[in-house]
Amino acid sequence: MEKFIKDNLAYLLLVVIAFFGGIYFVYNVGSQAWNNMSEVKAKKEELAAKQQKLEQIRQQKMMSQKAEKKEVKSGKVIYEVLGQQFSAEASFGIMFENILANMSNSGIRIRSIDYNYSPSDDLILQTNTPGYNACELSFVAVSTYTQLQTFLKNLAKENYLTCISEIYIEPYDKDKTILVSRFKIRLYTKTI
Repeated sequence: MEKFIKDNLAYLLLVVIAFFGGIYFVYNVGSQAWNNMSEVKAKKEELAAKQQKLEQIRQQKMMSQKAEKKEVKSGKVIYEVLGQQFSAEASFGIMFENILANMSNSGIRIRSIDYNYSPSDDLILQTNTPGYNACELSFVAVSTYTQLQTFLKNLAKENYLTCISEIYIEPYDKDKTILVSRFKIRLYTKTI
């Protein structure tokens, strides 16, 4: 047996080294795989947390969009004038200018204009809410059918709340293609 060990010592050393080398290799690969699995698990948990946070942000955004849609039903807002430096009458200046420019651009010719800064039958003014103002713009105009149509379409596209409270249209006696229109348009402002 001693002779066998002496003759095969080199082989036995190789077998022992290979055995312990194999164990060392398996241990390193196993620990590296374990570390990789731990990293993957941590990244998976981090990704799940980020997805949950993203879902919460999406839900908040959807809720805020729904709230915005509920708040503005017509898409129009009341024109706001910053500061109380303007009187109720002066706060309508920009809106008057927009209406008159719209009429002019549509080709409508104005015969007369009248302003009522406190219409008695206006619901907003009847609530006595401070800062809100209403003005009823009454005018008589002459136009063709297409000019009147263009004016009404442009009025509907205005960003600010305007309300046609009354409209009366009749053809001109001498030429039926020309219309004589009487309008009452309510304008609203808020001084803040």
